[in-house]
Amino acid sequence: MELEIAKQKAIAYLVKSKKTSSDVTLKLKKLNFSDEIIEEVVSYFTELGYINDNEYVDAYMRQCMRLQNYSLFEIKNKLLQKGIKKDIIENEITILEDLEYDNKVYEKLMLTKCKDMEPLRLKQYLYRRGLKVDEE
Repeated sequence: MELEIAKQKAIAYLVKSKKTSSDVTLKLKKLNFSDEIIEEVVSYFTELGYINDNEYVDAYMRQCMRLQNYSLFEIKNKLLQKGIKKDIIENEITILEDLEYDNKVYEKLMLTKCKDMEPLRLKQYLYRRGLKVDEE
């Protein structure tokens, strides 16, 4: 009976948007379900394809690329905060590294937000974003 209630709560949570296995686990823990029930529910929805951390990472990276202009460093950190396993992140990030994504973000920032910054402030800003700073 408790398993069915947990499944219903998870479905209601998953319907709103893509979620990671960690998101669902945390939500069910907040609702005071046991670890065994949570594990069973997460594996059930993973088998059905409603929870897929690889797809989540892919979609999140596309969103960051299109809307946010996050560097690879920022994307990695945000995904780690979401509870995604490091090996899944590394596999997906490798694709962007091959496309020299950080260089494109750097060039875009230099043409827009950073074009009028003083050198020291620019260097600090780029460093915080995880971008390589040209030493000239």
